[in-house]
Amino acid sequence: MSTNLMNVFRTVDLKSVGKTAADIVSLAFKSNSKTGARIARAVLNDGTTLIKTVTASGVVSETVHRLPEITSTLQRNEVIKDLAKQKMTQETIAAMLDISQATVSNVLKKK
Repeated sequence: MSTNLMNVFRTVDLKSVGKTAADIVSLAFKSNSKTGARIARAVLNDGTTLIKTVTASGVVSETVHRLPEITSTLQRNEVIKDLAKQKMTQETIAAMLDISQATVSNVLKKK
């Protein structure tokens, strides 16, 4: 089933962070090869990233994860650790941050 990326993030999602569609800098899907789910990412003009999950059957999770602008490797590593504590898989974290699963694994090994 196909889901249009432009329809994943609704106006109410953007309003919740004080933004409009005009503030979106980029939109992207990253696929989870194990589950078939896709991670939808909307990067805003202030560096904030909004994340939603779309299942293989096209169901859109209404939970929006708001990630801060990541300005350093140290900050990125802290975000990785926080997301892992929330029981997110390494593959999901990688898709959310647009990095490789191996990078996530290496950060978590260094705890």
